[in-house]
Formats: sequence, C-alpha cells, structure tokens
Amino acid sequence: MGYRIQGLLLRARPDGAGLTALERAFGYRLFELVGRGLWLIDLGIPEPVPGDRAVIRAARPLASGYVDALRVLGNDEETLEQLAWLAASAAAARQLRQPVLGFLSDDEQLDFAAIVKPEGVEVIGDKIGQYLLRWENDTLAIQPFCNDGTNDEPPAPPEELSLIPAVTLLANETLPQGGYPLHGNVAAEMSSFAEGTSALGIGTWNFGAVGSLTLVEAGGLGHSLWDRAAGESGARGR
Repeated sequence: MGYRIQGLLLRARPDGAGLTALERAFGYRLFELVGRGLWLIDLGIPEPVPGDRAVIRAARPLASGYVDALRVLGNDEETLEQLAWLAASAAAARQLRQPVLGFLSDDEQLDFAAIVKPEGVEVIGDKIGQYLLRWENDTLAIQPFCNDGTNDEPPAPPEELSLIPAVTLLANETLPQGGYPLHGNVAAEMSSFAEGTSALGIGTWNFGAVGSLTLVEAGGLGHSLWDRAAGESGARGR
C-alpha cells in the first residue's frame, strides 16, 4: 500500500463550525493547495472489519444499488473501506455546506471517488476486482474488464447482479497494454470537479510533491499521508 491516497477535496475553505464537527466525528488535517484556491482535508477514518454491518447501514441510504452491487462483487474478506469514506463524505458535505470530492485509492485494489453535495450523492466511481462501477442519477453501470497481454480471463459476473434495480451490465473490456491506470477513477473525477488539481500529481508515482500543499490547521488527527507534501509548515492545532 505504498501509494495510498485519501481525503476530501473542496472548492472553498471550510468554516470553523464545520471543522469542529469533523474533529468530533473523525479528527482532521486541513491543507491548502498552493496557489490553486482549493482545499484538501484528511480524516481519521479507521478501516472497517470485513462484514461491518454498521458501515453498510450508514452508506446504503446514500446509493443503495451501488452498495448492494459492491457486496455482491466482493467477498467476506473485503473490508469495503470505501463505504466508510462515502458516508464520511456525505456527512462532511452537510456539515461544511458545500460539495466535496471524497476519494480513497491505492496501487493494488482501491480506486474510489465520489462527488457529494449537501443534498446527496451526485456520482460515484469505483473499482472492485475486475469490475468498474459508476453510479449516477440512481443508476449503476458495471464494466467488467481484463488486461491485454496477460493471463487475465474475462470475469464472470454473478447472477445476483440482475436482482439489483437500475443496474446496467456492460460488455467486457480488454484494457490496453499497461493495464488499469493508477488512481484512474480519482484522477478522472478530480479533473471534472475542479481546475488545478493536477498539482497533486494524482495518477503518477510521485503524487504529493513537496511544496504542493500547506498544512493550515488540524484537530484530533496527529498525522496524514499528505504531511510530506506540506513539509509540516504552517500547522495550527485546534
């Protein structure tokens, strides 16, 4: 998990009341993208245990078809950590009274991004195994895929997917040589959410270049994977 990224991206600086609510719920560290007029919040969200019903219950009202499909395509060993971030993104959008882009991705399995407004979820992009999922307007498209030039076999979608309303199962796609791009969903949704996010280097092996962020303040969260990019300068505790 050497290339894990996570957080919330915002277009406007969050107010103190909203940050206090996030501190109580999760703990946070607030960064500013240098010269971009954008804000990045890391949250202290513990990794759920596999089959955590509380995480599923919190996320399902936000996008039921997506959550049900994720459970069908996953297995009993999946932590479904993205569901915890979906619920946290929705809570943050309400508390901060502005749209947020919540994301969680690594170089092995996860590639989750969701744009959430105070009134609800707008879009979700996710990947689980050999399936890409995109939820939008209460409908879900599922794209099976395999990699060209490897021993990958096209996946066999479970029959249970047909029981989920408003699901479209697309034909299998063979990815070009090089396979699935690093943080592909996150990079795509960031570019649509706001200009200037390229400064973070999402989708590259050297994301978070030193000096790309300024740590503004923190509450209840002692460290973040983004601290290196900020050089730990300018931090103020709450």
